Amino acid sequence: MNLKKMSSMLFTLILALSVLTAPVQAAGLTNPVVSGFPGAWSKGTEPAAINPNKPVILFVHGLNGSASTWYQSNDMYQYAYNNGYQTAFINLYDITGTSQNMWTNGELLAAKIKEISNHFGKKLVIVAHSKGGVDTQAALVHYNAFSYVSNVITLGTPHNGSQLADLAYSSWASWLSSLIGYQNPGTYSMQTSYMQYFRSVTNNHTNVSKNKFYTFAGNDYESGSTSELFGGLFLSNYDANDGVVTVSSAHLPNGTMVKIGKWNHTSVKTGANMFSLIKPYLAMPLTSSSNRLNEAAAGREQAVQSLAARRGQQNQTFIRGGQFDGKGSEIFTVENNVASVTIDWIGNQKLDSLNITSPDGSSQNVAVSSTADDGVLNGAWHHTATLSRPAAGEWTATASSNGSSAYLLSISYDTNGKRTAKLNKSWDNKKLKLDVDGLKDEKTTVRYKVDFVNGKNDHSSKYQRKQNQSKRVKQQESLLATDEVVIPASEGSGVYTVTAEIEGETDEGFKYRRTLVKSVYMDENGNTYTS
Repeated sequence: MNLKKMSSMLFTLILALSVLTAPVQAAGLTNPVVSGFPGAWSKGTEPAAINPNKPVILFVHGLNGSASTWYQSNDMYQYAYNNGYQTAFINLYDITGTSQNMWTNGELLAAKIKEISNHFGKKLVIVAHSKGGVDTQAALVHYNAFSYVSNVITLGTPHNGSQLADLAYSSWASWLSSLIGYQNPGTYSMQTSYMQYFRSVTNNHTNVSKNKFYTFAGNDYESGSTSELFGGLFLSNYDANDGVVTVSSAHLPNGTMVKIGKWNHTSVKTGANMFSLIKPYLAMPLTSSSNRLNEAAAGREQAVQSLAARRGQQNQTFIRGGQFDGKGSEIFTVENNVASVTIDWIGNQKLDSLNITSPDGSSQNVAVSSTADDGVLNGAWHHTATLSRPAAGEWTATASSNGSSAYLLSISYDTNGKRTAKLNKSWDNKKLKLDVDGLKDEKTTVRYKVDFVNGKNDHSSKYQRKQNQSKRVKQQESLLATDEVVIPASEGSGVYTVTAEIEGETDEGFKYRRTLVKSVYMDENGNTYTS
């Protein structure tokens, strides 16, 4: 066979394979046009042949998102169309630029679910990303939209909250997060303590089992954007994660965890990665046997997955933040046997420079990358650098910019968990106890601040359209590691965010410093909740 003929056959084979594996861009397929106001929705292009046994897929976006998250730089819409599904896309209150909580979004979504279902004349299957899964459960359970929906599929949903939301309300992050609009009712409701409250009024509700929930979680934050890398490093103190949501948070009581895979918070919603996996759970539950088939399929997926066991907090983060006028510096400590340190100076504007100085006073020649955040801290700039095998002692990060700026400095340590510090809750959730491992008890102290955000009338729409009021309610300069942190609950209903500064010595005598963040929610009856 001559070379020309072989090349021709090879080209034909490659072309055939590409047709089999790639989604086909059908003639006439157009992106929906969804108006930019809350509750606006649009249907996608109708498939050539509509199968009455296939449900309509309603796609629900996440925190600070919009309907376009499913079809701009995402092939999920394309895959749904190629597989013969009718589709619909909706904007929630996040489209206004201010994310709302699950009660406000859920009430709106419930009304639109009924409207969309009636328009198509059939039940919907909801595919929701991130917080959209929580908004969906609120709509079905608390606002009685369950009869218009069969199954719900959630992708990277923080069913138990996200510690990144806790961080946004910590004392060090408040300057930056308030400046870029990250402190809003949507973020407030995603704090882990508030989500424990939501779970308490949802998990045993009479409507909670009216719909089947199938969940997917990612554990590969390192493949994501700079913002997901920052989030992943912080969340790795708690569990494997996708850069925004931990695997343990994505577990939903009364739901079925189908698969944990190597996805970040962005890739977990794409068609190429997910459609073939979610397709078995799009089936209309016409009979009880089809439900059992779905459950069996999920069971098989789950059996081959290594579900990440929830870990106790292994804090390897040091945090500072505030404001600076053109130039600012922060000192951080590196103890012995640290494999690497990742420095992330996050500001509301791009820095002119970020310099790192070692304990001996020498300036380090280290590469610093600057990237705009398009995710959780949308509107902020990340300036990141990594130190390999850093010397023990006090290091300095010095930032320069043109004009004043708010910032959050996050130092993440890779120490293989040999030394840990964590805040454990008491039985009534009103006290926190510091536990340390690998540190000298007699040399370890904790300073803490408690910030409070009023949560009165958390369920009302009126509350959701105003800015939460916050204030510092307690500041303790020093406690022994053996003492308890008491939550000053006299302020009433709302979230109390504890920011604790740990200072101690390793067993080998090296200085150790870390920051812990923990939120506690109190409801209007005085009951407290924390993770």
